[in-house]
Amino acid sequence: MRDSFVEVEFSDVYIELSKPALHQFIKRMMSQHYSLFWRYDAKTIYLMIELEDSVHELPFIRNTEFLTLSADSLHVYDDVLASSLEKLLQHEKGNGIVKRSTEGPLYITSYQSGDIESMIEIDGSEKVMMNRNGSMIQYKDDGKSLEPRTIYNMMNLEIDYVLMELHEALIDADEWLIDSHKKKLKKLLTRREQVEQLL
Repeated sequence: MRDSFVEVEFSDVYIELSKPALHQFIKRMMSQHYSLFWRYDAKTIYLMIELEDSVHELPFIRNTEFLTLSADSLHVYDDVLASSLEKLLQHEKGNGIVKRSTEGPLYITSYQSGDIESMIEIDGSEKVMMNRNGSMIQYKDDGKSLEPRTIYNMMNLEIDYVLMELHEALIDADEWLIDSHKKKLKKLLTRREQVEQLL
């Protein structure tokens, strides 16, 4: 049984697929027990990918030497298919944005000519953004990008504040709060180490 809680959204997808690359993709899907068939309309060819109760449509534009997978938005509720599409983006030098929902954070990866241009982790109060030039955190309050040095200083303030809260919780002998502050502190220290490498 596959994971039924997967939701991956592909936006502004554009991949030029050579016929051999398309055949490889189809073979991979069939080896995973998907049923595949084509549906045509005037301008677009749709590759229908079916497994159990779910059906996904991939729209292709016909060209002589290759097919172009082009879509403003594709919602995929199957992890194997989503991962295969993401591999196509990388190997065939495609463009697109992949939003992957998990039980924890939301990950948004932007591909440009097959390379990861940026990757954003949205986790509750803050967004951690990683790209080829390093990491930045954008706080939701004002949505402004911050330089690593500023983030580092802000994290030191946050760590000091959590230490102060932990000290109070220790005095009050509040086990639940002590545990909560320790977890928060551990997460902040890990993040600070990551930011430290960019300084």
